[in-house]
Amino acid sequence: MAKSCFIPVITQNLPTYLTLYLIGFMNRHLLISCVLGLCLVLGTWGKVQAQEQQANAIPDTTPPKAEKTRGVIPIPVLYYTPDTRLGFGAALLGFFKLRNSADEGYTRLSTVRLIADYTLRKQTDQLLDWAIFTRDEKFLLRGELRHRVYTDRFYGIGNDTPLSDEEIYEYDYVSARLAALKKVGAKTFLGPDFQIANYYNTKLNPINEDRESQLLTQQIPGYQGGVNSGVGLIFLLDSRDNVAFASNGTYLEMSGYRFGSTFGGDFGYNNFNLDFRKYFQLKPNHVLAHNTSFNLNNGDIPVMRMAMAGGDRILRGYAKNRFLEDNFAGTQLEYRFPLFWRFGMAAFAGIGDVFDKPKDVSFSTLKYSVGSGLRYALNPEQKLNIRADIGYGREGVNFYVMIGEAF
Repeated sequence: MAKSCFIPVITQNLPTYLTLYLIGFMNRHLLISCVLGLCLVLGTWGKVQAQEQQANAIPDTTPPKAEKTRGVIPIPVLYYTPDTRLGFGAALLGFFKLRNSADEGYTRLSTVRLIADYTLRKQTDQLLDWAIFTRDEKFLLRGELRHRVYTDRFYGIGNDTPLSDEEIYEYDYVSARLAALKKVGAKTFLGPDFQIANYYNTKLNPINEDRESQLLTQQIPGYQGGVNSGVGLIFLLDSRDNVAFASNGTYLEMSGYRFGSTFGGDFGYNNFNLDFRKYFQLKPNHVLAHNTSFNLNNGDIPVMRMAMAGGDRILRGYAKNRFLEDNFAGTQLEYRFPLFWRFGMAAFAGIGDVFDKPKDVSFSTLKYSVGSGLRYALNPEQKLNIRADIGYGREGVNFYVMIGEAF
């Protein structure tokens, strides 16, 4: 069922997808200039630091410690995003590596997270998610179960949406995602993914005393809530040396879904995603990371699942859902390096945009984002970090505190 749903999505819209893939290169001069400038500054700084470290180096005769292959980390949760404001709660982060057959080392790191929190925007979130490699990495099991009471913002659809059109709307949802991927090659997995979410208790609010909610007046799909359910197929190539903080390797995930009444949903649409990441270790603990992503949709897409520019993962200079459309394409670079003890730092830059059709992308609307952030290692051995990022974009600054790297 998953494969039959996935293939029409690709073949039916192949010319469009190939066109969209070229968007990342349309403004190559701007991107190349940003990248070269960023690498030059950071590379020069890194060279000076390396020379200082080499001059002060003391031979280390301490025997290496045995690797810890499992554990549980209780974490007091404190975070901030423009959409949630201050959030606080508690989390349990479990990690483990299974020993492979014939005692040939261990699998890569598997993680399980349990989080419960509350925000100053009166949002609550309970999340259980996991990414588990079975013995010999024959299977990768991924999924999440979630319940959330959420307050969101909506400005309209497209790039021409002024801040003055901000409206607040509220909804609750429960969701589940279950994926079972089978190893089909070296570091390569393929398998089905099932997603379902029920959006309910939807409450719309007027923009101001003179203007009614745009969600209501335009009757945008999802304004009354509903069930979003679909099945898809995931192809994954993951050669990263560490899934929490990669120093080298490649991550490529392509997925296609069909959502609709066939699977018990209220919204019928196709969805295609591409997430490409590449990691380069320039020297020990100095990593240059690249990420390009696409989110492409066609059909009756609920507002909660529309493609967006912004958030804590890409284009961090913009709040989540500030710009919404059917499609998104973006690319970013991030340079990560150590400071002292458990602290590290990162500098990042990216460009991207939402659009209805490829011709809609132009310099006048193209979103850029630059920024930097601090890292603190919760578990230095497994490289599990808390990050605090400041991103700057066309409309100012946004601040994020989150668990785990952006990509």
